[in-house]
Amino acid sequence: MKDMSKGIEVVRLLKQVMGLLKNAHKPCNEMNLTGPQAMLLGIIAHYGEMKISDLSEKMGLSNSTVSGIVDRLEKQGIVERIRSSNDRRVVRVNVTSEHKALVKNKFEVIEQKFEDVMDKATEDEVKKVFEGLEILIGLLEKTI
Repeated sequence: MKDMSKGIEVVRLLKQVMGLLKNAHKPCNEMNLTGPQAMLLGIIAHYGEMKISDLSEKMGLSNSTVSGIVDRLEKQGIVERIRSSNDRRVVRVNVTSEHKALVKNKFEVIEQKFEDVMDKATEDEVKKVFEGLEILIGLLEKTI
């Protein structure tokens, strides 16, 4: 790190992490999904049908951004919007019945890969990973 600035080294390490994550998400690549689309489907696969506002919160994105992601997945027939019979203003998003088993299977594989990785870490290592990421997020939020 002597030859590189700290900022460039952080970006280099993050790029390396992103490359490794991309390889871990090969099941998503087979479905031709973008990162945000895969994240949204992974959340629904894990938690079940959700309102856009709840998806937005879990993804850390605005409602309008998530709505756009849902629009594109809906056009592909992967998700559907379901209006509440009690309150038509409430709209929930779920994976269509045609894709439910495929999505659930693919995301269980990905989730298990990450669990396996984290299971290999000591409690102290896991704690350090979370602390480091939270510190980086805090620094970026203060300055960017």
